[in-house]
Amino acid sequence: MADYQSILAIRVMHEYYNATPDGLAPFDLIPDRETAWLLRQYSILLKSARGFTQLIAETERFSDLAELTDKFTLRFYLVSIDPVIRSITEMPNMFDISTLNAEFTDSATLEISAEDWVDINQLTATFDDVALHNKNVISILTITLPKHHLTLEKKSITVRFNAISAYWKYYLFSLNNQKNLTITPTFIEQEHEQIANKTARIFLSSNQIPLRKMYTEPFSLSDDKNVIIESLPQPVPDNISTFMAEGIKNAIVHIYVN
Repeated sequence: MADYQSILAIRVMHEYYNATPDGLAPFDLIPDRETAWLLRQYSILLKSARGFTQLIAETERFSDLAELTDKFTLRFYLVSIDPVIRSITEMPNMFDISTLNAEFTDSATLEISAEDWVDINQLTATFDDVALHNKNVISILTITLPKHHLTLEKKSITVRFNAISAYWKYYLFSLNNQKNLTITPTFIEQEHEQIANKTARIFLSSNQIPLRKMYTEPFSLSDDKNVIIESLPQPVPDNISTFMAEGIKNAIVHIYVN
């Protein structure tokens, strides 16, 4: 009977989703064509879930691989399964692709951050694969195992994506006669705005706030004496826009309170 053993685990983390119990981000990891062929050739199985995959090798066949090669290279596409990923991920341009290189040298544990971003059009000549034309591809992960790491020792890679920060803008529609309203932490009231023939009181955060799926502390609305709304709605990625200030692109998230 063949003996199988897990030799490599890959985890994808994203700051926005780190409040979830396991912290794993909504990504599928899909091997490119050459990698898929190599995995089949050497009877290496992929066991995958949200934001996670592990390579499980048939031990005898893997020993053959270790003898035949000095370096083993694998490539995976990180494909978003949440349509809002691009709007909440820190990247230079909306449709850039992060190129990640995980090369094992000494340690069997690697942590890498998505920092190198390139225009997708610059990659088409290098990465000729149908998966690259999927608009949900966010990153290309290349893994290099040198000969001294072609063993059954368990290895791991953690990929981390940063979330954007944004100014929060609250639109309050039902408290126009209420005086001295404040939102904590620090928000500054702006001039009223007309939205769909309704007057909205506007409160804008004084600083950008990191976007998270969940927050440990609520944002509350108070007057001089009482807390009126203990926990205001939190932002959703669908309502993010951008604006330029002093040549810098900033994000602003719009939150409507009826």
